Amino acid sequence: MGYIEGFKYDIFISYSHIDNAKTPGTTHSWIEMFYEELVLSLWQSIGTKKIDIWWDNKRLDGGVAFDGAIEKGIKESAIFLCLNSPSFLNSDYCQKELDLFFKKAHDEPYGLKIKDRPRIINVLLYNIPYTRWPYELNGTTGFAFHDGEDDDDKGDPIIYTAADYKERLHNLRDALVELIEILRKPPPPPEDKFTIYFGEVPDTLRSLRTKTISALREADYAILGDIPPPYEDEEHENAVNEALENSMLSIHLLDQYPGHEILQAPNTWYTKKQAELSLASETNKLIWVPGQLNLNDIEEQPYKQFLSDLYCGLKTAPKLDFVRGVKSELTIQVKDIVNRIIKETAPVPIAGQLSVLLDTHIKDQLFALELSKSMLDKNIQPYINPQDDDPHKNIGMLEDRISLVSKLIFFYGKVSKDWVIERMNAALQVIVEHNYFVDDFIVIMLPPHKDNSEFVLRQRFVKVNVFDYSDQPITEGGRMEDFFNKLKS
Repeated sequence: MGYIEGFKYDIFISYSHIDNAKTPGTTHSWIEMFYEELVLSLWQSIGTKKIDIWWDNKRLDGGVAFDGAIEKGIKESAIFLCLNSPSFLNSDYCQKELDLFFKKAHDEPYGLKIKDRPRIINVLLYNIPYTRWPYELNGTTGFAFHDGEDDDDKGDPIIYTAADYKERLHNLRDALVELIEILRKPPPPPEDKFTIYFGEVPDTLRSLRTKTISALREADYAILGDIPPPYEDEEHENAVNEALENSMLSIHLLDQYPGHEILQAPNTWYTKKQAELSLASETNKLIWVPGQLNLNDIEEQPYKQFLSDLYCGLKTAPKLDFVRGVKSELTIQVKDIVNRIIKETAPVPIAGQLSVLLDTHIKDQLFALELSKSMLDKNIQPYINPQDDDPHKNIGMLEDRISLVSKLIFFYGKVSKDWVIERMNAALQVIVEHNYFVDDFIVIMLPPHKDNSEFVLRQRFVKVNVFDYSDQPITEGGRMEDFFNKLKS
């Protein structure tokens, strides 16, 4: 177990095997020396040998299959440190490592950044322009370990005996120490996101899968996928079942090509196996095929029979949507299914019970949680919708929950007034577009002190009520009881 709780390794070092080659006449490569000095420096700075760094000192050539131990190391690591170089950028192996960490970190409670500090650390062995960095490195700060002096000078890695090498290593160490200490604290409250498992696809549907996942992430749904790896039959099945258990919907795109076979399992394809596992699960599932698909074009008989049974309704399962559709409509169809699932699984309000949505910035979420507990005691059904610094984000989830309530409460505490107004405008747009019945907006002012001025929205659809508790806490002097009486009225 690493120093950071919840992770086996604190840091994973990714590099190209070319950069680890020893110069003739030397006993250590540049990366070996970098690793040894970084480990020692971290131990001394933090004061413990519990810092655990994964690095593959027997780096395999990029032509071999993606190593299972390395995959496991990436998934169990808190920080990803890539040694960026021309050979790193040209290595499919290195790109797989970077992509795997990026996707797994994206769906973790910490996310890809914590307190604006990225968990992917970009160490530049050469002066590589940021325009050539992989998109996973966007937003990272490059730690330069090269001697390139201008944009046109690619340079070379600084010799580890040089004086400025020590200085740069210490700068990197200090940044890592600060990030490690932040990660040792409990992760922020997880956002309440609708989670979708997206199955493997044949190469002919790869671009559609990528485009759809991008659109769903933009709508703030959490996406699980990228299985395989693992590639072996039993391990692959276990990984898929785990993803299905953690998802509210699984999506499988199929066409006339079954895609890649499972290792050591002839006539068994990842696409078909994953769809079958989904059919056997309790998860909501969508199996999509192109509307123009002709079963007679399928050459592999077991795969053809599988799709034929779906077409004829012989292969059924609870919570299954089998769709013959158009590529351009797939994202809309998925969102429609998500909306239906949310409405089907939403708590059924008691007859005559008031339902409200607490729309809050994450900074004010703790107060929203406390208020929601009190609401339940008062026979009021609360729904909480936490949000981050972008007031226009998470609109899909906001839309789903507005359909369940008659009042919206916004918290004006540790965020700016402009943020709250923008969030109210976003909610208003959803209400108008879908003709939802919401009778009023409520703004609760929280500490610190704020001017008691009205929130003006240029609209005529909902009433805006402002309650100022920025100086006198709502929990004192009977104010909570007074607030609930006004809320119910």
